[in-house]
Amino acid sequence: MGVSDAVALTDTAAAYAQAVHALAAARHRADRRACFASTPDLALAIGPGLADWAEHFLAPLRVHTARRPQDPGSTELLATAASWLRFSSGAADHLRIHRNTLSARLKHIARRLALDLDRLADQSVLALALRATAVPHPAGPAPLRTEPPLPRLDDLLAMPAVTGWARSQFRPLTAAAEPAHLARTLTVWLHHDARIDATAAALSLSTTAVRKRLARVEALLQRSLLRPPTARHDLWLAQRALGLTTPADCRHPG
Repeated sequence: MGVSDAVALTDTAAAYAQAVHALAAARHRADRRACFASTPDLALAIGPGLADWAEHFLAPLRVHTARRPQDPGSTELLATAASWLRFSSGAADHLRIHRNTLSARLKHIARRLALDLDRLADQSVLALALRATAVPHPAGPAPLRTEPPLPRLDDLLAMPAVTGWARSQFRPLTAAAEPAHLARTLTVWLHHDARIDATAAALSLSTTAVRKRLARVEALLQRSLLRPPTARHDLWLAQRALGLTTPADCRHPG
């Protein structure tokens, strides 16, 4: 049993994701029960500057208009992207559309935003942009600025609050009692777009061994990695914030 925080009815989707993460920890406990372990939110750690970056990043989708009445508009495409990032192939059932329709929409989203959605890096950047539109920030007096430069994602991720957030994501893996190969497996898995077979080949392991290691990582981090919704996007962004990704991982500058 995985238990979420108590949330408002309007935040049921967030509570569901929390419960899935708690379930990842519960599977490895004797009582088979766990509550969601609260963790700082990346969007809140970045602060208001994230909204400007996200609006610029998502602009090609926001200005999209459907050519025909049956074609998806910008709102539907944004909802499709959010659902797919959360539920993977299960987004078709969530949105009540055919899987071919889901595939066509994802290709359109990728074209509009110049992304390769097979890459974990591009998925993670898109996930952060979508999250920014859903996270409120405290209102305050607007600073007097004239045509401020748009923030870059790497500049946002370099903020001290964000690097602190990133270190906290991996702290359970860096404890002295934990074997180093777990952190290495997680890093290689993220580098290979969260693909089990590619990770196994890179580490000269069987796919079963990789799954077992990632299951142990799930228990330590108390986050789901192998079943959606997963924490893979947050973990990739945390690695990027700490400078642990390679140039090939970061093709999209954000």
